[in-house]
Amino acid sequence: MSDIWNDLKKNPKQTAILITLLSVIALIIYINFALLPQIRNAIGQTAKAKKMRSEIVSAEKDIKGIGFLKNEIISNKDKINKYEKMLPAEQEIPKLLEELSDMAKAANVKIVAITPATNKPAAAGKGSVYQEIPILISARSGYHELGHFLYNLENCDRFIKIVDIEIRGNKASPNRHDVELLITTYVLLTEK
Repeated sequence: MSDIWNDLKKNPKQTAILITLLSVIALIIYINFALLPQIRNAIGQTAKAKKMRSEIVSAEKDIKGIGFLKNEIISNKDKINKYEKMLPAEQEIPKLLEELSDMAKAANVKIVAITPATNKPAAAGKGSVYQEIPILISARSGYHELGHFLYNLENCDRFIKIVDIEIRGNKASPNRHDVELLITTYVLLTEK
């Protein structure tokens, strides 16, 4: 070992080359095992931080929109409630018939009979959420009273469509007419 040391002292050029070579080797080892992993880690952390910043911006935007979304939910619930009232369930048909009778009384129309037009309601299409229910109303009324009753039907809270109307004169009472009115209402189909 002392021979190598003595040789290095005698030849300063070889000593400088050896020191430079050892320094380069040490630098390469440092770069590969210490510096590059730190750089890779920093790049990865920067990418994660950028992604997190983007998620935070998106979350802040969503948080600002919560009030609007809550209002939309309330509005949509109100609409659903309104349409459910307009489109009764099948078990609410007797109540609807009572309402029709009340509308007729309010218009001074005498109901003779209210019956389903057919024994079986028209079949609903596949994927349909409602079904048509035709109702035949037989009544006696004056012309203006009938107009008032029709107005009430068209403007009630339920979906009702006047399909057909037949008015016949009544010989026993010329101011009162025999009326046959075919209306269709719609019921909400329940999921089975």
